[in-house]
Amino acid sequence: MGVDIKQAHRQLLEDVFGKGRLDVVGEICDAGMRAHDPLTGDADLRQFRDNCTTYRSAFPGTRCTILAQYLDGETVITRWRMSGAHEGEFMGILPTGAECTVEGIDVGRFQGGKLIENWAQWDALGLMRQLGARMVSQPEESEMRVPL
Repeated sequence: MGVDIKQAHRQLLEDVFGKGRLDVVGEICDAGMRAHDPLTGDADLRQFRDNCTTYRSAFPGTRCTILAQYLDGETVITRWRMSGAHEGEFMGILPTGAECTVEGIDVGRFQGGKLIENWAQWDALGLMRQLGARMVSQPEESEMRVPL
């Protein structure tokens, strides 16, 4: 019997991000797996594990809800929502205690029942806003220059 790749992709999100079970990464992902994330960038398997640890350390009580899944051959698209309190340092932002919620879509490409590539697209800017991070500010009107 083959691997249910929809269930494997769901498990990656629910167990790794939602429960902190990093052992699942080795079960689901190929050793040569590549991951792409809007905040952490491109990662190999070791870096992906490290990134998972970073997210879980900052949001240890994360709750993951799978909103929808779609399958096309060996590609799984999973739409999700994650919520949790900011209890640890995250990207230089000290814990705020803020309850944060973000939604996103992961696209996982499987081969031989193992995840070989994953693209995450999620509301990273929305998360940073919920944490009170100051984004690039707009110049004051008096500082604006109009070319002649």
